[in-house]
Amino acid sequence: MSTAVCQVCFSCYDSEAKRPRILPCGHTFCSQCLLNITERNDGLIACPLCKRETKVTDISQLLTNFSILDLTSQDDQEEGAQLPSKASAKAEQGPPLSAGFCEDHGQHQLFKCKSCDEWICHVCTVIEHPMSTCNVISVKKALEETRNNINAEVEQFILEQNQTFDRIGVYDKELQTLEKEYKKKSLELEHVVEQYKQAEQTVAGELIKLKKAQEEGLSKLQDLKELQIRVSKLSRIQDIDDCSQAVSQYKKSVQTWTQDILHMTSGQNMSLKSQMLNFSMELMNWNTLENLESSQLQSITDSVKESIMVSLITLAKPLVVIKKDNQAFCASVSMQGNNTAMVGDLCPFIPKYSTTSIDFTEVMTKVPEAYALQEARGQQTYHRIEKHENEDLFTMELKDDSMPADRLHLLIPMNTLIQAGVVWVAITKERFGHLTKRQEDLECAGGATAKHGYQLHASVDHLPPDESFIFKCNLYEDLISQPVVVFLRLAWRGKTKGDLIIELEDDSLRSKQFLKLCIRDSEHSYRGTSLLNIGNFGNPGEVVLGGGHEKNDGTGGQPLFSGIPATEKASRPVTEGLLSGSFNRAKGSQFVICTRSHPESVDWFSFGRVTAGMDVLKKAMLVSNIRDVIIEDCGVVL
Repeated sequence: MSTAVCQVCFSCYDSEAKRPRILPCGHTFCSQCLLNITERNDGLIACPLCKRETKVTDISQLLTNFSILDLTSQDDQEEGAQLPSKASAKAEQGPPLSAGFCEDHGQHQLFKCKSCDEWICHVCTVIEHPMSTCNVISVKKALEETRNNINAEVEQFILEQNQTFDRIGVYDKELQTLEKEYKKKSLELEHVVEQYKQAEQTVAGELIKLKKAQEEGLSKLQDLKELQIRVSKLSRIQDIDDCSQAVSQYKKSVQTWTQDILHMTSGQNMSLKSQMLNFSMELMNWNTLENLESSQLQSITDSVKESIMVSLITLAKPLVVIKKDNQAFCASVSMQGNNTAMVGDLCPFIPKYSTTSIDFTEVMTKVPEAYALQEARGQQTYHRIEKHENEDLFTMELKDDSMPADRLHLLIPMNTLIQAGVVWVAITKERFGHLTKRQEDLECAGGATAKHGYQLHASVDHLPPDESFIFKCNLYEDLISQPVVVFLRLAWRGKTKGDLIIELEDDSLRSKQFLKLCIRDSEHSYRGTSLLNIGNFGNPGEVVLGGGHEKNDGTGGQPLFSGIPATEKASRPVTEGLLSGSFNRAKGSQFVICTRSHPESVDWFSFGRVTAGMDVLKKAMLVSNIRDVIIEDCGVVL
């Protein structure tokens, strides 16, 4: 760029309105641009290049850069009227990577403000979007980030399709096995040949539909790979926008295809298996019960009668429906050995043949013994399910004795109950916490494992809703294992933004206090509180303060435990993600999270570390008022 052109407005200097003025930092700009900046910022000039601030009451106080002024005069003499036309041509031409033209300042939009999601010009970076408060990047970098985001989204689509193909492979094998079994049974079931042929045709039709769906999926996968190649070659903003629209269309198409596959593999397969089971039962003489003499019937115990009745129910109607918040979940029921029926995983929809299903609570009232099956650390534990105070509420207590052999036992995987959202845990005698399954895989560093991916949310004062299960144990401590991992769910502007996953590193009083406030094992909790303040913003040792559970304004936060010592552990270096307590004993339950490392400093109050979600916290720090950021929910990860 020519030294005779102002680097803000790209106009040539002159001896009047465009007179070159030198700022104390040594950079030169025209008088008109500097005057515009002072008028917008009440006499304060932030250098457009180095951002150094200068207080100016009169532009004429600034020194004139006579070297540039002389150079301008020489250029005028040598080129005459050609220089303005050249400068004008340069200004009109603009850079190749421009997002448009700024109507407010007449400059090319060479930057993007990520904080405000706007394309801006060079002057905007000084006046409306200063880099001290906004995250400003170049058009080139914005283009690169957009391209990376599209690539990541396409990669996710490919991953989801590959997972669906795995399910197709399993379903394909099941269908082929069923087809062979049907052909074998047709020789033995002459009196149901016509019904069997219809079932065989259904399986064959399913195979045809499966092959067709598989071909469609392969075509979509090829299109996605071609789209990925196109994305890597994009270099223009318009192309990126067009490609983003194409990705959105592919997303809808892939989701529809995936849902069709899920429906095909979850629903129809279950119906085919139940038909095969019915054909097998035809080989047995079901008339035996009807031919028994009355004296023989009287000798059968009530429990065996009930077991036989429920067995017939579950065999004839192999589906149960669990209802939660007016949403129904379907699960299959299959007969196992030792007089046991097993409930399977849940489906998020009810198949068309749901008329054969029975309500889950109806099954619970008919089955003599029901147990929740929990698999943990390679071991299986059983929890007896019994009625609570009313028809629709059940409790689960750990079972030590063996299951009776003369009664039907219904086993329900704990994961199935949690997935349905019907499991609650007693936090105290009066309060209950909701147990849910995490929607995404938990990736914790520092030794914390994904555990089972469950979340126990902070307790509530009301009883669990109907059709719920209360998990009775020694309160919640029996569910928590080392290392203790908790979560804080952040939200602002009415939207949930994500979870902070925190590993509590030791068993100090501060650590126990933090856990109690996350799970609400006391009158107070962190749920509903705001983040309070940001300390040392933008500098090493930057921190975020929170935890004012009493007044939610930074003035409260009394500790739950008395006598918490000033220092419980050895000092630690101040590094990003460090969770520390307050040095003010009157605010002993407030907490501090370090967001920028400061290796030269040490902390004496730390008791944990953020292992995931730091990106969510850093986005929260860009909100204009940090107190608008709410801890929407909190609890412990099991």
